[in-house]
Amino acid sequence: AWIMAGTGKNSEDNLLTDFLNTAYGLDMKYVPYKGGGKVAQQLAGNNADSTVNNPSEQLGFYEAGNTKALAAFTPERLPLFPDTPTFKELGQDMVYFMQRTVVGAPGMSDDAKAYYTDLFTRVFESEEWQEYRTKKSLQGDLLTGQALMDYWLVERDIHEGMLKKMGAI
Repeated sequence: AWIMAGTGKNSEDNLLTDFLNTAYGLDMKYVPYKGGGKVAQQLAGNNADSTVNNPSEQLGFYEAGNTKALAAFTPERLPLFPDTPTFKELGQDMVYFMQRTVVGAPGMSDDAKAYYTDLFTRVFESEEWQEYRTKKSLQGDLLTGQALMDYWLVERDIHEGMLKKMGAI
């Protein structure tokens, strides 16, 4: 059986494996590991057939010729992987971004929220961060305040549907 290695049960990796099985009539076996390093090791060591990673997590292995990019969950091809088709090109209009967000603790003061929102906005807009994003093929926009909340609400509903389909809830 085809082995899809990932990080944790009912994780994003597990959700995407279930999506692929459903969308393409596949029967991949999802095998969870503790941490992305172990997953990468399993794939590079031929103990798994595939994994779902952020491009930056596999970039070193890819550049060394130890792994191959098969398909992207992005709306358009990734600049670092120009020969890798998107799932839309493969017949499934599936776009998926692994969420990365900085959040504060409950009760954080308005002054602290404003300070850190400004700080992370400046970091995001900096030349250094933009160069890093390009180098690591990181996707996404800076969302703060209500725009971030709106995004989370949409993503919550999408994830709830995916979890229901896989029988996790």
